[in-house]
Parts: sequence; structure tokens; C-alpha cells
Amino acid sequence: MSDYSAMSDRELLRNDPPDSGKLAELISRYMKMVFAGAKKYSGAADYEELVSDGMEGLLSAVRNYSEEKGEFAAFASVCVENRLRNTARKSRRRASLLADTGSERLEDIADPAPTPEEIVIARENSEEVWRGIKTELTELELKCLQGAAFGLSYDEIAQKLNIDKKSVDNALSRARVKLRRYYMN
Repeated sequence: MSDYSAMSDRELLRNDPPDSGKLAELISRYMKMVFAGAKKYSGAADYEELVSDGMEGLLSAVRNYSEEKGEFAAFASVCVENRLRNTARKSRRRASLLADTGSERLEDIADPAPTPEEIVIARENSEEVWRGIKTELTELELKCLQGAAFGLSYDEIAQKLNIDKKSVDNALSRARVKLRRYYMN
């Protein structure tokens, strides 16, 4: 097994073939950024919804990153920030429609990009996080999460794993709940 914690982001993003260990390492490195961003926007939207959408932003960054876009950390930060900002805006719009009070403006929020200290701490914890992910998720949940992270549709994941689409949906839902619970404690 490779020591993913010693690899750079660019090395981890080279997926020939895709590797769940690399994906888990990237998630562990940037999970705190997602949580910090969700916390900053939690006054405007539900925290759980923000974490879920922030993770989708992070997975989108993994899928869509290319070296021409600069450093992955900056690209991931922008993807997560945009996703969180959109979620907060939608939530505020829904709330204002329900309250019939008109639209409110989203306050300027501090930059959610991790500090160098946070990056170092996240890297130090990445091996522990990978072990946690492997112990928390079943093999099916891990494979489904990996497929989703690499942009496969539920149908494509189901076909590759020789299971039905509903099983993929259930496995991803369980994985989200387990990872959320694991990282929140």
C-alpha cells in the first residue's frame, strides 16, 4: 500500500487507474476546509446541508481539476466556497419567500481557505483519517463513493459494480452519514 500522506496533491490527482486511497487522502486533507466553510455560512443555511454541498464541491474539484488551473488547494477552495455561497443564497431566498419579508443580502464572509497551519495539521492527520474511512465504510460504500468522486453516474457505478441503482444510492447515503458522524466527533 502506498503512503498517500507523503504524496503531493498533484500526485494524488493522477488517477491512472483511479485509486480510493488517493481519494480518501484528498478528502481528509480538505475536509476541515469544508467544515470551516459550512460553519461560517451556518447562519444562512442548515449546517448539515452546507456540509453535504461543501463535500459535493470538493468532489467536483477532484473531478474537474487540471494542472492548468493552478494549485489544487486554491481550486478546491473556490469550488467549495462557490457551492457553499450558492447554498446559503438559495436558503435565504427560500426563507424570505416563506416569511414574505423580501430578500436579504448575504453578508460578506471571511475567506474560508485553510491557513498554512491548518494544512499541516490536516496532512499530519491524513493517515489516521484514511484508516478511519476504511473502518467506517463497507467495501461497497467505499467503491460507490470512489465512483461518485470520479464523476460516474449512479447508473455507471451500478453497472461497474454489478448492482442496481438503488443500492448505489443507499450506499452513498450511508457513507455520507457515517463520514459526517465520524468527522463530527
